[in-house]
Amino acid sequence: MTIPVLAVLLIVTLVFLTISRLAVERIEHNHHQQRVDFFKRYPVYQNDIVFLGDSITDGGCWEELFPGIPLKNRGINADTTTGVLNRMDDILVNQPKAIFILIGTNDLPFFQYRHDDDILNTYTEILTRCKTKSPSTQVFVQSLLPRHKRYAKRIKGLNSRLQELARQFDYTFIDLYSTFAGEHGELKKELTNDNLHLMAEGYARWVKILQPYIDSLISQSK
Repeated sequence: MTIPVLAVLLIVTLVFLTISRLAVERIEHNHHQQRVDFFKRYPVYQNDIVFLGDSITDGGCWEELFPGIPLKNRGINADTTTGVLNRMDDILVNQPKAIFILIGTNDLPFFQYRHDDDILNTYTEILTRCKTKSPSTQVFVQSLLPRHKRYAKRIKGLNSRLQELARQFDYTFIDLYSTFAGEHGELKKELTNDNLHLMAEGYARWVKILQPYIDSLISQSK
């Protein structure tokens, strides 16, 4: 095969990948708008416990995992730290009881890539907004979950910095990573089928970690 033919094939492949990515981004954008619009119509209230994040949070049926608890799932598929920041005002307007945040993994891949400093700066803005707009809300910063092992070093670094960030704001840091990571920093294979999202056992382990915090929040209301 000649070099010109290879070049043509490469160009065609790149064009196809670009078109495919643009189509996916449009679907994600429309879905994001749909969810934000729904959340505006059915807002978070003062006694609610909010689970805030991306598709990993969205995939949890939290009302079933914590039955009888006033929960609001505010996860949106493919969301990023920037996306969460942009919807914080709607989350905080009625000053919810607590927010459990898990966000940042979608900032990592090459097609969405943001430098770690940029991710942490946006996260700082999120926590600053919580502190200023709803100081009574208890905020729980959850560590990023592992995914494919190629992300392990970066996720470990971000989690270390998130822990320090939570300390600076006097918020609670919850280490999920240690429970979910395999030997090489990958998401344990028995907990996922795509190296990113959780199967039922993953949510069961997550609930076990969060249960003491939920129990404490409920006891405060009595």
